[in-house]
Amino acid sequence: MSPTTTATGTRGADGYAVNAQYYDLIFPAALRDAVNAALTTRLAGARRVVEIGSGTGQFTATLLANLPDGGEVFAVEPAAVMRAALITRLAALEDPPVTVLPEDALTAEVDGPVDAVVLLHVLTHFSPADREALWARWAARLNPGGLILVDVQAPQTPVAVPPTTMPGRTLGRRRYDTVAEATVDGDGLVWTMTYRVHEGDRLISEESVSFPSFVVSDEVLHAELGDAGFEPTADLRDGLLAWRRR
Repeated sequence: MSPTTTATGTRGADGYAVNAQYYDLIFPAALRDAVNAALTTRLAGARRVVEIGSGTGQFTATLLANLPDGGEVFAVEPAAVMRAALITRLAALEDPPVTVLPEDALTAEVDGPVDAVVLLHVLTHFSPADREALWARWAARLNPGGLILVDVQAPQTPVAVPPTTMPGRTLGRRRYDTVAEATVDGDGLVWTMTYRVHEGDRLISEESVSFPSFVVSDEVLHAELGDAGFEPTADLRDGLLAWRRR
């Protein structure tokens, strides 16, 4: 076994230094496919879409594939290491109508109103105060009837999560998995993710990263978005929640 590497920090611009190389390999394929299918249904007809926290672009290609003629996507990704993977993925497409923005969700600018703002697997990094600013900022940039779309948060309350192994993909001779666990820290959690590389029966390497996580329930989100001028859409039971600007 090679030495274990451990890092501790927040998920700011530098927070994915450990995670990025494993991200696509360990993201659950069934979840990715389900989210992409839900996006296709939820965003039908949306011409101008902002994706906050695009990461490596796993969902960006679906947003692009479902645009009507003349549509465009703004991919907001402040983490340089994730943005490198995002741009590499997008560059393999033929002239995609997507603009990659290196700013964060509270400073990124787009010209003119948009039809939808999508936040997937990123809301956990926003404090209550930041969420209030987030909703206000993008409400002002959405067309009337425009959508805010987020994934259902888990867990919904700050409860400890025991170590859980999540299998990933295999590349050549090597197999990847992740051990995730969380401890309670006040009103939030501290997640520790350990990324492991195996070859046969041998553990080749493992790297761990810990980061704070803000916990927010569906109930709280409904209240926050209501205060920001949004109304909830029908619950399609597809793992996503959506609100329309009044």
